[in-house]
Amino acid sequence: MTIRAPLTWKRDGKEWVLLAGRRRFGRVVRDTQWPGMWRSILSGGRLSDMANMSWTKNAVLVAAERELEYETRPCKTPSKCPEKRAVFEHTASQTAQAEMGATLVPSAATQPTWAAA
Repeated sequence: MTIRAPLTWKRDGKEWVLLAGRRRFGRVVRDTQWPGMWRSILSGGRLSDMANMSWTKNAVLVAAERELEYETRPCKTPSKCPEKRAVFEHTASQTAQAEMGATLVPSAATQPTWAAA
């Protein structure tokens, strides 16, 4: 994994912000009710569970590392097939089989129950 800019914590008022260059990865804020406890801001503005500062900063750091690793992984989408071929190359389509005079034999699963009697 290659990280372009080092991850650094910067103070922003009473909060801490995790930055990689100018890109912000997370924010740690004080809990309003419990002194000495901190929370990270999640997506949509929700707050995480409270923890001490080092655990909260670690949670933000791990999430940032996961995001950076996801962005740098190689693309795993399959390439498009350059040819248009049938999956079963040596079998003819049902239309071609009908033109050759082949008849389709319906299976028991496709016959209605009233026709089986």
